[in-house]
Amino acid sequence: MSLSLLVAFSILAVLLAAGVQVGVVLALAAMAGSFVFTGNWSVGLALPLIQSLDVASSYSLMVIPLFIALGSIAEKTGVTGDLFIAFYRWVGHYRGGIGVATIATCAGMSAITGSSMAVSASMAKIALPELRRYNYDDKLSLGAIAMGGTLAIMIPPSITLVLYAIFAEQSVGQMLIAGVLPGFLITALYIFKIAIRCRITPTLGPAGPRFNWHDRLLAIGLVLPFVTIVLLIILGILFGIWTPSEAAAIGLVLVMIAGAMRRRLTISTVVQAAKEAISVSASIMLVVIGSMMISNFIALSGVNDILSSYVISLGLQPFMLFIVLVIIYFILGMFLEATSILALTVPLLLPIAVATGWHPVWFGVILVCMMEIAAVTPPVGLNLFVMKATVPDVTLAEIYEGAAPFWLVNILVVFILYFFPEIALVLPLAMSH
Repeated sequence: MSLSLLVAFSILAVLLAAGVQVGVVLALAAMAGSFVFTGNWSVGLALPLIQSLDVASSYSLMVIPLFIALGSIAEKTGVTGDLFIAFYRWVGHYRGGIGVATIATCAGMSAITGSSMAVSASMAKIALPELRRYNYDDKLSLGAIAMGGTLAIMIPPSITLVLYAIFAEQSVGQMLIAGVLPGFLITALYIFKIAIRCRITPTLGPAGPRFNWHDRLLAIGLVLPFVTIVLLIILGILFGIWTPSEAAAIGLVLVMIAGAMRRRLTISTVVQAAKEAISVSASIMLVVIGSMMISNFIALSGVNDILSSYVISLGLQPFMLFIVLVIIYFILGMFLEATSILALTVPLLLPIAVATGWHPVWFGVILVCMMEIAAVTPPVGLNLFVMKATVPDVTLAEIYEGAAPFWLVNILVVFILYFFPEIALVLPLAMSH
């Protein structure tokens, strides 16, 4: 067993360092490890065939391309701009108000896209010019947009939550709903942070223009269809009216209808959304297949039981183990993106979490909260590079310096969730009754 593990993890380390796609790395490591463990190549060669069939026939995984297409069409038909206008008109006249509007818009867009990079890229184009127009501190503005985009990692329809559900063999619907309250908590704390900082230091975020009530109410009318669609998706899943896949399909149709009614939907938009859904989904599915293969190898080798027994034998208190895991995930977030981290670690660490007495849904929310930090942690934080590509006149260091005070909020939320796990569990547990 030790030789098979050595072979598998050596292949993982070498190929990941070489920059090979993580799904391919996981698959090759699982095949080689299975061969060494059993001495039979047919076992390793059968793994990709079996897991590919499982993924291709998985109803739960249909939610991924549907939500990607939904988010793409929503972004291309101007939902992001409408949301920002609405929040801007209502709170922009307060100190830090345009920054608050930026975070609120990011949260709203996250509730329909599921992609943190898409949210950050869109908001960099829409919000940053206004923030600069009213002389907001550039680091505060860049940090708000970069971290605001990460809300899509937590707020449903988060693709990251779906992937955790698949890797951990949990209900996709429960995992999506588990992200609602923590997502709102993080959003509220981001907003509170901006408001307090700008209250203490007014030059960081001067007050913007004040709009009359007619303009404010008009802005609400612009976003009302969007808000209705989001509520239908979330409440429908929560009350068991439809599955996540059905909710994604319904949301996609409704967004297309809303876009068509406003004459913003074109054939080109639909084709681009379809291409994006196919391309991103194919990449994600490859990782899912690789993760399932490595999970099967780990189960075959028995390393889960050995690792769990070893950790328990250390006699660590749950809180100390929790801190160790937070540190591990913070370090991993410096070098890997979220999907890779979950695919590599969930098969190994989830059994330890369960043996400690932690609920797997709660554990998933904790990991996803750490993935938000990973998205803006150099040298691999993807949202940093998205921001740099969208705003070429700033440096990566400036973006990170702006984002770092925000991800401290995520660390705070991780510990809040540790002491008050019901924040993450109350809604998904209500679904099961």
